[in-house]
Amino acid sequence: MAKKKNKVLKIAGLGLFVTIFAASCTANFCSPKDQAYMLYQKDSGVVTVNEDTSLTFASGMETILTNAAKAGYAIPSDQFFVELDAKVIDYAKVVFAETYGEETALPSDDSVLLKEFGYVKFLGSQNSDTLSTDKYLFGNWNYWVSELSIELGVSQVPDSDFSSYYQSQLQKEISSQRACIALKDGEYGPTGEKIPVEGKTWGDAFNEGIVEGLLVYPVAAAVEFFTNLFGANGWGQVWAILIVTLIVRGVLIAATFKSTMAQQKMQLLKPEIDALQQKYPNSNTNQYEKQQLAAAQMALYKKNGINPFSQIIIMLFQFPIFIAVWGAMTGSAVLASDSVMGLNLNASLGTEMLRNFFSSGWWVAVCLFVLMAAAQFISMKLPQWMTASKQKKITRMGKNPAENKQQSQMKMMMMVMFIFIIFMSWSLPAAMGVYWFVGALISIVQTVITQKVMAKK
Repeated sequence: MAKKKNKVLKIAGLGLFVTIFAASCTANFCSPKDQAYMLYQKDSGVVTVNEDTSLTFASGMETILTNAAKAGYAIPSDQFFVELDAKVIDYAKVVFAETYGEETALPSDDSVLLKEFGYVKFLGSQNSDTLSTDKYLFGNWNYWVSELSIELGVSQVPDSDFSSYYQSQLQKEISSQRACIALKDGEYGPTGEKIPVEGKTWGDAFNEGIVEGLLVYPVAAAVEFFTNLFGANGWGQVWAILIVTLIVRGVLIAATFKSTMAQQKMQLLKPEIDALQQKYPNSNTNQYEKQQLAAAQMALYKKNGINPFSQIIIMLFQFPIFIAVWGAMTGSAVLASDSVMGLNLNASLGTEMLRNFFSSGWWVAVCLFVLMAAAQFISMKLPQWMTASKQKKITRMGKNPAENKQQSQMKMMMMVMFIFIIFMSWSLPAAMGVYWFVGALISIVQTVITQKVMAKK
């Protein structure tokens, strides 16, 4: 029992490592301006001034202030936050005029102005020595803190400890947001939480890295193209994922066709391999028989043009593709928008299954997870099932320890791979769940066709 528990823990640890590794393998496409919009969504300033002159902040800022007080940090005065908001509005008006021209009338409602230009609160110069819309986060915020320390007094503005805590907490809040790959400027995100995102070019992708330029960006661009073609209403995103999955899997099938055929041949030759193992029943303990069996197996593989390492070649080729698709599905801004029966396609399947129990989104997440797991299991086991009938035709001379050990190892490897896939899928965005489900169905069809064709040959 203890051994099984250790194996499960090892598999879980491996799955966690690969999940973290895979998630960090591709770059985050969110630009400083994108991040500034996210930061402003978390701290848009004072929401209302109450009758008792106390202030109500956006929920994200309320949480930071509450936790900061509990941790013993000195909280800035209410006057600081009021004056800071005024400075943000004044500078947003300047940037508005620079963007649209002095002759363009300002919006009559400051909230409309800040929806587009509130990001200036969290950008600025590197040394915070002037106001700007440069690429350095918190530049303007730090500039205004210094300015207000003179106007209001040092005791009323954030000290260095609070500033460090405030900035680290806000960045922690947005660290998991990666949905910034968009073909053009626009507002993206779940309904009620949409924020502006800058459009990214292919050149921007190559600036992030070779994998991002060659694989991640094209996949995300294809998802957005087909989403716009079908209509961005949730189901449009699903159809886009289906089309992109067919394209990616088609490329993979073409690129690994030879290796895949060799793998299928190995499954079809299993009855002959079993017959060889029956011929050398003591190969598990007898070194001579072990060498003879290995030589006979290699001769059989060579005769049928099989590379026994083809499965490893397929996995080595598929892994970077999987990483790239994961990066694209996680980074696609259009997938973070809208939902399908309450499930946002950019949301983690595991997270969605642990909240809002029995809601429509919860049911969709659970059904998708079950369907994906079932399809993956069938696609992995199908080749064995299809060759089982051939194995029954072999005349058994008795139990073969070598064969039994090999079968046990194969079953264990299969189980480890299946548990690993299920563990990883817990952290996958729902879009990747759809991709894996459709990919498993394609693998099932591919297995049936290739085995039927090769059985005739």
